[in-house]
Amino acid sequence: MIRAAAPGSAADLHRLCERMRRIQYHWGLRLTYDNDADLGLQPEATRTIARHLLHQGVTQLEVMIGLELLAPVVRDEDIDLLCTIALLQGDYGYAVTGMLSACANPGRSLHWLAVHSLPRDQTTYTDALGTLTAEDAAALLEALDTQALVELLRMMSHRSHTPNWIKGNKRLAVALALAAKRPALFGTDLPGLVGLTQVRDDLLYGHSAFLDFTAGLRAAIARDLLAALGTPGARALIAAALTRDPHDGEAIWLHRYPERADTDDGDFPPGLAIRIAVPAPSTGQEPRTHLLADGVPIVTRLFNIGVPGMPGRLLHPERGLRAGTEPHEVWLAEADCAEGCCGVLSARVSSDEATGRVHWEVKATRGRTKSTRFAFDAGEYAAEVERAAADHSWEWPALRAARLLDQRLRDDPGLLARWDCRLAGAASWSADRAVVRLLLWHPEPPNRDRPWLQFEHRITLPDAVVVDDDVVEVAVAGLLDRLRTTDPTSFATVCGGSPAHAAALGIPWPSRR
Repeated sequence: MIRAAAPGSAADLHRLCERMRRIQYHWGLRLTYDNDADLGLQPEATRTIARHLLHQGVTQLEVMIGLELLAPVVRDEDIDLLCTIALLQGDYGYAVTGMLSACANPGRSLHWLAVHSLPRDQTTYTDALGTLTAEDAAALLEALDTQALVELLRMMSHRSHTPNWIKGNKRLAVALALAAKRPALFGTDLPGLVGLTQVRDDLLYGHSAFLDFTAGLRAAIARDLLAALGTPGARALIAAALTRDPHDGEAIWLHRYPERADTDDGDFPPGLAIRIAVPAPSTGQEPRTHLLADGVPIVTRLFNIGVPGMPGRLLHPERGLRAGTEPHEVWLAEADCAEGCCGVLSARVSSDEATGRVHWEVKATRGRTKSTRFAFDAGEYAAEVERAAADHSWEWPALRAARLLDQRLRDDPGLLARWDCRLAGAASWSADRAVVRLLLWHPEPPNRDRPWLQFEHRITLPDAVVVDDDVVEVAVAGLLDRLRTTDPTSFATVCGGSPAHAAALGIPWPSRR
């Protein structure tokens, strides 16, 4: 705890800074006033200390205490200084965000920071933009041109909660329609094309689906954005990137995007529509299973703290969306943090043979949200679920190999059991699309009464414009053959458990993890 008295001179302020530089900042440190000595600071004195620390401070401690002191006495004249400090990112940006909300035109300052910040810090400002009042949001939108408005939509697409000022917004809908006719506004490089696809996916499945569109406009914009990826300029840009590097994940993804996109999307048929979207590799985001009821994205509408679930869960042949006479629950989306923290959006799925309808009762598992009910024609519902489950065109090679490997090991549990191992799963993550990861438990999943370890084995299967099923099959068959003849604990790497468990099982614990 640091106690501060009222400043007596500039020299006193310098001495205060020197004292602070002798210690490191952490969140447990706070500056408090020594009320017992009757040395409380008046607002102007507080501002003097705060601004001195922000201008002269060279440690995190000085700057963060300066921000804390300035927060209750912040003025519009401090905006430029605060924005400059926020560009240091991290804790500085988070602290500044709350202070800007107390200043004039907070939307403009937050937007400026979102545009000029690094991608990993951008959500600090887009989250704050999402909570703007209708008046502040209107002031911001009025000040932006078409290009900036569409870029704002792209940035906002990465957050879970749909801002109230997006819902029913006509200005943003018009800007999106104009930009779709002028794709150069997105940029003339690969990141620009990726941004275009992000805006299109948001239009179909995210926040932009709730803009104020006239009849048919949403579908028309989606078609225009898709057509922009097929122009000679866009194709040449992608081809040039692939020529430079045939394994360029972003270029491969852009090449495949138009092949999978449905030109009718945006004008969805009545009932349930299932669309699997694969975000660009640069986002690090995993494939998402978007569920639309009469064209309205269900998760975006009902769950503001998470994104739609992955296909493996929602389209699982036993625990997925398939409807039977016995009701069962399916997780449609999980909170960004974790299910155990903020819950999931869950659907209770059942089929009524008498009426020929499939019923969903959808409710978040945390909070006091009311349940929302949906009813679908049973025949159309079953056909759509089976169509989506049979479509694997969205998979990259390593992901397809992981799915097949996982499926075959589950169909033949004895293959691993002979080595006293159990399958944890096989996967390929979006951020590393050239790797198949096989995860195993030995001798069984975590158990308090017995020692256990987790092992990981990786095989490389490069990403490609065309998924060659023969190459995938050779990779899967090769690993299965190895598992038939060789104990996987002899070649896989220990990735979970403890040194004590490893010692008890007679297995070396890795020196570096």
